[in-house]
Amino acid sequence: MHIHCSAIGLCMAMAISWPLLAQQSPDQTLQSVLEQAYDPETFAEGDEEAAAAWVDQLEAYTIHPLDLNQATAEQLAGFPFLNALQIQAFLNYRRLLGSLTSVYELQAIPGWDASTIQKLLPFVYVHEEGQMVSSATSAPKFQWLSRYQRVMPRAWGYVKTTGSRYVGSPDAWLNKWQWQQRRFQAGLVAEKDAGEPFFRSFNAKGFDHVGMYAAYKGNKTLQQLLVGDYEVNFGQGLINWQSYSLNHSAYALQIEKNNSSLRPHAGTAEYGYFRGLAVQLQERHWQQTVFVSCQAPGAYWDSVDGHRVITSWDETGYHRTLTENGHRGILQIFSAGTQIRYRFSSGYMALNHVYHHLSIPMQKRDAAYNRYAFSGNVLYNLSVDYAWSVHNQHLFGEIAWSHNQRVAILQGWMMQISKPISVGALFRYYPKDYHTLYANGFSAGGETANETGWYLASEMQWRRFQVYAYVDWYYFPAWRYQISGPMRGTEALCRIDWQIDANENMSHQLMVQMRYRRGAKDIETPDGKKPMPTACWQHILGWTGTASRWTFALRGYVNRFAQTDTLHAAGFAVYGEAGHQLNSHFHWDARLAWFQVPSYDTRIYAYERTVPYMFSMPFYYHRGWRAYLLLHYAVGRHLRLDVRWATTWYLDQQQIGSGLDRIDGSQKHQLIAQLIWRI
Repeated sequence: MHIHCSAIGLCMAMAISWPLLAQQSPDQTLQSVLEQAYDPETFAEGDEEAAAAWVDQLEAYTIHPLDLNQATAEQLAGFPFLNALQIQAFLNYRRLLGSLTSVYELQAIPGWDASTIQKLLPFVYVHEEGQMVSSATSAPKFQWLSRYQRVMPRAWGYVKTTGSRYVGSPDAWLNKWQWQQRRFQAGLVAEKDAGEPFFRSFNAKGFDHVGMYAAYKGNKTLQQLLVGDYEVNFGQGLINWQSYSLNHSAYALQIEKNNSSLRPHAGTAEYGYFRGLAVQLQERHWQQTVFVSCQAPGAYWDSVDGHRVITSWDETGYHRTLTENGHRGILQIFSAGTQIRYRFSSGYMALNHVYHHLSIPMQKRDAAYNRYAFSGNVLYNLSVDYAWSVHNQHLFGEIAWSHNQRVAILQGWMMQISKPISVGALFRYYPKDYHTLYANGFSAGGETANETGWYLASEMQWRRFQVYAYVDWYYFPAWRYQISGPMRGTEALCRIDWQIDANENMSHQLMVQMRYRRGAKDIETPDGKKPMPTACWQHILGWTGTASRWTFALRGYVNRFAQTDTLHAAGFAVYGEAGHQLNSHFHWDARLAWFQVPSYDTRIYAYERTVPYMFSMPFYYHRGWRAYLLLHYAVGRHLRLDVRWATTWYLDQQQIGSGLDRIDGSQKHQLIAQLIWRI
């Protein structure tokens, strides 16, 4: 107890003398976290809806913060700036010295630096025993979110009158209802995408997608009971992982997956989740998770020898045309699985199993890159995963088996060399014919198959100076899409953040990031398609400043792409933005960007502020300007209105997009209006 009191006294003294820990606004912190967390290449593969679900949780913590004295390892892992070493150090500190009495006590935890604590403060609080919980930190019992979107002018799919066309209007409408009490939680999602019919045609009953869930969280044997839509996350993602996770982000040591085995699916994604019943039981150190699901995801099909076969999944969730609507309801997947986990003071070990039965067999189209793909209607996987911390080191990994007797391996290690410096390494081996349905292991190619790689990383955190760096060497032994042969690749990143000045009224921060990717891509030759080496350099230079109620930012981007001696391209973009908190009810944000990106290979992704519980990361391509204005207005304690208008106008295009999404003209506008009601 004497040690605990001394630590508290030291922390309080530091809190008085250390202005760097002045708390940023939740909105400012959330934007900086998301900008650093997302990898454009990973995001480009279609994780927008899954990423939005993760952003939902971070947004929720800005409204009703997480109590650090009750936080679990899985909850803390949701913050991308906390690595496994810091989380384990926090849990050890709390276990040895008891509940925290102040957030400033975090400074006494080994491996916790001022920068990390500053990022965490807007999302957490410390609830002292016997203290009343304020309305600011308690979760709302009920929340209704209604979001309207429209892109203007209308695309060709709405204008044409014959042939394939969009059946519905260009309006998109989302409604989400969430209700929760101490142990009960329920949610309902109803969504209509742009182009989908509403109360007519094949959606005569209204919304195109409806999802719901009900959950009970206990505190003894019955830990959790879920009915409806839910996500299952086992191990390191080698057999099943349905929630979003970072991969090759600027948080270099975010390499271990650590999330709740069960969680409700409250997002809008129409693929990649289960629907049925799941239960989680706890008895002392033992935990068991069991789930049963019957789902009907969208799928593309073909006929082989007079029998229907599934050729690929429809992951978009769009049902705007008669053809797109024909992709759903043709397949049912029965899934079941279990996890048995044993927890001990410094880690855990778990045995995982999943089983899938498809009502129609899978047989992908005849292509060289599909040679080793799964075929049939039965698929099952088994794995063993573990995590173990000892002193200043942390080990984790998973060994998995697929139904065709192939073994996949992932092994990771992290170590804190000194208080500011931590290092990590990860090895993965995924056979070319390793088969899973919902795997999401750490990878460079976006698949948990056909890859072997080594990843090395380091994070250095000082008071005003942070460095993040990694290098990843990987090998694809078999053909992949647009890569006609084996390929070796390299990816490296270095990011430096410098807090120039920080006090209660003003702060300035500089950031520089460099990323290098070397791989291969097919090009046409007289002898057919052949993979040729590619190299891409990405450079970002940014400044962020805050003064009183104002925030300002400048960013510059340069992307360079090279393939052979003749294919070279460079893309440039720069933007400036400003935001102002007029009063406790109203604030605004605005941005103006200029871009000149002549090649799709040099496209530039840039995170944008948008309405709460939504994610926006468009890419710049061609030559032109982009601007947006975002307005936030809180009508009392229970009602909030957000409106966003974004415009892109091109200087070298008279036609935007292609196919049914084609817009005739050089300008494209988007309106988003959102209403949130909480009680």
